Amino acid sequence: MAVAEAPESVAAPQRVDLVVAKVGKPPAVVKHGSSFGLGAVVSNRGRDAAQPSVLRLYLSKDRTRGAGDILGASVAVKRVPARKTKTVSQRVKVPWGARGTYWVIACADATKKVRETKESNNCKSSSSQLKVDSDLHAQLSGRLQFVDEGQVVDAGKTETWHRTAQADVTIAVDGDPEGTTTFAGSGSSWVRDGSRTVRDVSESCIRTRNYQENGSGKLRYVGDGADDEIFGNFTRTDMSGVRIGLIMRADWSETRDQVGQGEFPCDPSTATSQGTTIDVSSIELKEVGLTTNTITYEVVGWEGAYGTTSPWDSVDGQLVLRLR
Repeated sequence: MAVAEAPESVAAPQRVDLVVAKVGKPPAVVKHGSSFGLGAVVSNRGRDAAQPSVLRLYLSKDRTRGAGDILGASVAVKRVPARKTKTVSQRVKVPWGARGTYWVIACADATKKVRETKESNNCKSSSSQLKVDSDLHAQLSGRLQFVDEGQVVDAGKTETWHRTAQADVTIAVDGDPEGTTTFAGSGSSWVRDGSRTVRDVSESCIRTRNYQENGSGKLRYVGDGADDEIFGNFTRTDMSGVRIGLIMRADWSETRDQVGQGEFPCDPSTATSQGTTIDVSSIELKEVGLTTNTITYEVVGWEGAYGTTSPWDSVDGQLVLRLR
């Protein structure tokens, strides 16, 4: 009588189970745009060693990991033997846009690289909250460059112009971006230079106009909108947009010459005039870079006074907001 062979026993796979056993206590108050150190303990409750993984630390409005949480740090976790722990620490970044109070949530194997017996127990919240002090004490600085140039030729008349300006911006920014913020522009300066030539030729006359402008100096700031030559504000409460206003003056002079030609020449003449021109520019900048304590903005648009079309063909430059 044939006897069936008993099947070989198959051992259950030795799997790992990573959890966060402990999260350090965050400071009670931190400044936005700063960072703080925090430790965490990763435990392997499984029967097999856990290969290297990544732990992430999040700022969360509640104690559950969710889509709206802010990633503050990532830290590499070395191999964790079965039934053992690893202690790690990292600096947690608090972004500029952070507001209010947060829990710190630590999540083991945040990149899901380790195969575990249970994936839903990887995160743990801190036992206390931290408050983000959003009051701002920073400096906005950088250089803005303006260009206006061109040529028009029409029926014997040629007009050519080239104007440039440069503004070196230094603004102390203080207050709460969600409330009242002061942009104090003391220390900012400007330089303007330009020329325009018009040559109009007819059968009896050659008329030319030569225009020159130049100016430089400090952009006046006294804290009064009626007298200030530099002003600014955030266009978004998360500080990702900013608008700067500048009033740049220049003295100008113009010489007008008339020379007769042809069978019936016009009378020759020369006249000069001079005065002061005022350029008002409103420049919009958008965030293009962000670090723990800086925001970099780049020009994305500009206009003239009261929303009119700007005379400048291009406005370029970057401003950087740094914590003081």
